[in-house]
Amino acid sequence: MADSPHTHSHAHSHADGCGCQHDHDHAHSHDHAFLSLTQRWMLTVLIVVALCVFLRPFIISQMLVRVTSYAASNFYEDAIRLCDKVIAIDRKNVQAWTSLGYVYMDLSQTDRAIAAFDKVLFLKPDDKAVASFELGRAYYAKGDYSRAITYFERVRTAGPKAAALLDADILKYRHGTRGFSSVNSMQTLLGLLAESYKKTGDTAKAAAVQAEYEAFKTKHSKVLF
Repeated sequence: MADSPHTHSHAHSHADGCGCQHDHDHAHSHDHAFLSLTQRWMLTVLIVVALCVFLRPFIISQMLVRVTSYAASNFYEDAIRLCDKVIAIDRKNVQAWTSLGYVYMDLSQTDRAIAAFDKVLFLKPDDKAVASFELGRAYYAKGDYSRAITYFERVRTAGPKAAALLDADILKYRHGTRGFSSVNSMQTLLGLLAESYKKTGDTAKAAAVQAEYEAFKTKHSKVLF
């Protein structure tokens, strides 16, 4: 007996309905899985970012410790490379710029040292310690005695606490033998300042600073090694 038109239509309608429901469930399942994967990816990114933020100071401090170690061992290229990496992470890192300036001073690359210590003064406009002292030394080495005087006087104007500020700052950034052998740098500063005044023909100021130098030397000088 032949199927009636009604029976055929019902079977076709049921099949179509079943297939449609199956496709809908399958698509919904894929959407759900996709959203879950996206959420997991976003969570991973957030965790990595949070770790970078919290670990960044520690990572930088460890890199700067290695800079000091490299510089003390005369591995200057490694010290410069690490300083550059720290600066790439944090362009306002005073210690990185200071350490970079010291490395260039040790290499007698005074122009590069000047650029580094200039950056320190830009970040610390009121500096009356290491950056000013080293800029004075750098300009003295270049024979620019007027500029040397300017920077040496920045330290000297700190008054009675100038020597303590300078020595503390040196030991903060320059550890080991180089650091301790630099203690009493105020004596060096006064000697170079007196010579700078002599070079510029200001004999009165040269004599005054020379007398200050002699008094400081008598009171504070000692053999460190």
